[in-house]
Amino acid sequence: MSYDKDGAAEILPPQAMSGPLKFQITMASDPRLLAVVRSTISELAAVWGLGDEGCRGVTRAVDEALSNIIRHAYKNRSDGEIELSCRTDADCLEFTFVDRGEPADRSRICAQPLDDTSLCGRGTHLIRQIMDQVYYERVGEVNRLRLKKYLPGAKRKA
Repeated sequence: MSYDKDGAAEILPPQAMSGPLKFQITMASDPRLLAVVRSTISELAAVWGLGDEGCRGVTRAVDEALSNIIRHAYKNRSDGEIELSCRTDADCLEFTFVDRGEPADRSRICAQPLDDTSLCGRGTHLIRQIMDQVYYERVGEVNRLRLKKYLPGAKRKA
């Protein structure tokens, strides 16, 4: 972080920052907390140069992922725990969600077009449309979802 002539903190663009940035929050599976997370993610995406559309998209994808964890993994219970971590580097934003709720049932994640009247799988479809890479795994009792969004002009890694 640097400071302007008046001593106010100024946020540097990604190219001026050295090394990756990381943060992590642990939250209850309570939908009332989603607004706080949306605000934080939107600010982070703006700092990293995603532009208005990119900020809205990434924020929506993170919100949808958290909503799905609350709704499906924890069955709308607010006593579950969700870990959300974000890592930024010169190329991308990467979000990792960890929960200990019910595993995702891959057979129920439908590959339906968005104009279909069924709600099955729509959130997953939306996340895949917005993010550049989406990974899900269940290891033991832990669900792990990783979303990656490349920054404008970044070289995509395989």
